[in-house]
Amino acid sequence: MAIFHSRHLLFSLVGCWLLLLLAACSSPAVDSAPASAQFAITRLQGSSPAPCCGQANQVYALAWSPDGKHLATGEKNGKIQVWSTTMHAPLITCQRSSGEVYAVAWSPDGKRLASGGMDTSIQIWDAETGKQLFTYRSFLSRGEVLAVAWSPDGKYLASGSNDGIVQVWDTTSRTLVLAYSNFSGEDEVTSLAWSPDGYLLASASTDKTVHVWNIITGKPQLVYYGHSDEVWSVVWSPNGRYLASGSWDGTVRVWKPATGQIVLTYRRHSAAVWDVTWSPDGNYLASASKDRTVQVWEAMTGKLLLTYRGHSSEALEVSWSPDGKLIASVGEEGIVQLWNATTGKQSALLRL
Repeated sequence: MAIFHSRHLLFSLVGCWLLLLLAACSSPAVDSAPASAQFAITRLQGSSPAPCCGQANQVYALAWSPDGKHLATGEKNGKIQVWSTTMHAPLITCQRSSGEVYAVAWSPDGKRLASGGMDTSIQIWDAETGKQLFTYRSFLSRGEVLAVAWSPDGKYLASGSNDGIVQVWDTTSRTLVLAYSNFSGEDEVTSLAWSPDGYLLASASTDKTVHVWNIITGKPQLVYYGHSDEVWSVVWSPNGRYLASGSWDGTVRVWKPATGQIVLTYRRHSAAVWDVTWSPDGNYLASASKDRTVQVWEAMTGKLLLTYRGHSSEALEVSWSPDGKLIASVGEEGIVQLWNATTGKQSALLRL
């Protein structure tokens, strides 16, 4: 059985210091973008990928727009691209000021994009006009941003960094309102997921744990210790009853966030699991692995339904379309592949 516990006393001491520090800072921790800051609107020509080890560009982040009409990619070359999922071509391209892009996320209304990356900041973009709106910069964390996630109502934006700090920003006042650390100071926050009701936030870490913490109190509800290696993905089921976490131990574990009780452990991958995504109806999970496959399986039984083998290298990211019909995945080769979630038949390739 997995071991879990909360650290209320330690967090309360650190949390009080953080809240006092936040209250003392009256100016927003953001940089407003100059009026001239715009997406560079381009149409790019597709090209054949280079071998994995020499790949000039890679996709580190993948996210469907809420309406399913667009797909956003975060790339090694510092670009965020918005693709048409019908024309299978990039519509707009944004170049961050510096560094690789590790995370992208759409706001719930589909009007804004958040990106995080090597330069330690979180940038917000208008997804319709291409205008850069503002940049969040933290006085608490100087780590590279590996994860960003909007709350279901769009009022808050969470970020996770490679210095082990999770931060929550108010998107109206553009101020930092909460911060949480796993206290080790050496482990990275790799993935974030809000509960559907917006009251809980789950964070995965390279310290082999998943933290579930209460956004109202700022205290951890539990710490899940079920994995034996780094955890690189955590996702909430659409009904809010379960969490699924994918790890370098080669497993995906489905468990109850209220108690930490394991529902099942999926062990069909032969190597590390990089990413996990739920189907919109909550009945299925898809997992991307270092073994070059994406596997689709029943969430409550672990029954394997199909194995997608379209990638020539490690499968890094996987995302289910909002209508449940398509799955998007990308490997180290840097080509985003769209395929039928039921049959596994490939429908399109999005080449950088």
